[in-house]
Amino acid sequence: MPSRRTYRLVFLALLVVSSGFLLNGYLTSTARGGEAELARQATLPADERTQVAAEREGMTVVTTSSRPGSQAELVAFNPNGTVAYYNSSFRKFFDVDPVPGTDRTVEYVASRNLPNDQCPIEANREECILNAVVRVNVSTGETSHVYERVTHKDWHDVDRLGPHRLLVADIAEDRVFVVNTTTGMQDLAWDAQADYPIQGGGFYPDDWTHMNDVERLDDGRIMVGLRNQDQVAFVHPERGLQENWTLGSEDDHSVLYEQHNPDYIPETQGGPAVLVADSENGRVLEYQRSDGEWNTSWAWADSELQWPRDADRLPNGHTLVTDSNGNRVVEVDRAGDVVWSVAVDTPYEAERLSTPDESGGGESAQRLGLDSRGDTGAVESTDEDEQRHANLSRQLWNLIQGLVPSLLVNGVVFVMPAWVGFRDVLTVVGMGAIAFVWAVAEFRWSAWELRSPLRRRKR
Repeated sequence: MPSRRTYRLVFLALLVVSSGFLLNGYLTSTARGGEAELARQATLPADERTQVAAEREGMTVVTTSSRPGSQAELVAFNPNGTVAYYNSSFRKFFDVDPVPGTDRTVEYVASRNLPNDQCPIEANREECILNAVVRVNVSTGETSHVYERVTHKDWHDVDRLGPHRLLVADIAEDRVFVVNTTTGMQDLAWDAQADYPIQGGGFYPDDWTHMNDVERLDDGRIMVGLRNQDQVAFVHPERGLQENWTLGSEDDHSVLYEQHNPDYIPETQGGPAVLVADSENGRVLEYQRSDGEWNTSWAWADSELQWPRDADRLPNGHTLVTDSNGNRVVEVDRAGDVVWSVAVDTPYEAERLSTPDESGGGESAQRLGLDSRGDTGAVESTDEDEQRHANLSRQLWNLIQGLVPSLLVNGVVFVMPAWVGFRDVLTVVGMGAIAFVWAVAEFRWSAWELRSPLRRRKR
């Protein structure tokens, strides 16, 4: 039978090896740079900047939401893979859209905290949030502020309706409104409380619907993403909520689970279809509408996908995906293979500027004949050992999701330092388990024994 010394050496070796995994994760993150390296690259003369991503036709713009130890940012990558523009002036960056008629100008939604003395009296809060819609040329850096409003929640999405009108997903008040940026006048377009019971969703009123997306469709309807209701809703400007068009239902996580950034693909492009980041299910889905029902027409996930929050169908049939907890943005081709990627800490949304806004220039998966890639993983490498490792990684991820709620897993990863990923969290949990077992063993080997919850005595 092994001696106590042998057991101690095994416990110590397991902790040392686990620490090595953590150190490797940290060094890998440091080597790829993170936001510090992207910021440094942006300060260099254009001809001295190092390539940080593979070459790709068209500029790619990415927004991020901050994690502990990281800085939220908006970063633009040139077609040659170098950094074109970098901005970290806000606490969080969300929606970003190309401005029609321009090549290098975008509008983005961002927020920062304000101290109490700058909050409106009616807010009655220690802190409030400034939500800003800002326009910037990512080549010249020329910036103009389009619209600002103080609330108690971060706005996630704004859709431009015309030269002076914005459609706002007001996450703070669970409503959609139109604002004239010249006069400041607002018109209510839809209030979720008119059609949804407040007993459902998230905590009312602080984070009830978590309305994270809004899009005005070509036929005049409004599509709204209700994350906490696990639904994508359609609103007619005159008749209101079209319940028979709603995609998903609350707590039916087989359809959607706290989704982000749905994109509508119209009939002219092979729809009606909705491409959506099914975040808590760790996949990207497309639903095709047929005979008055929504049916899954395409699904994608690879061995690394952890918490997708945006997916855009590009005109070439590829799909641009942001993987927030995977710290990357990837472009997936028609076969489901990753053909381009860039490492970015906690990306929220990505846009390819040579293409229309979101999925505006893309066709439906059904028309393109796309094949789904699911839980077995779409692996870039042709090396059999690497494929086996990637598939085992996805199987482990699926096992964890089956045992532990994905909300908890993704939540833990999201609040950890930016360099910490899913495997690092598992490593820390494993180290805790090893330390606990070692402590129990040492106690059993000691001369002490428990007599009651309050007393102990020496044997």
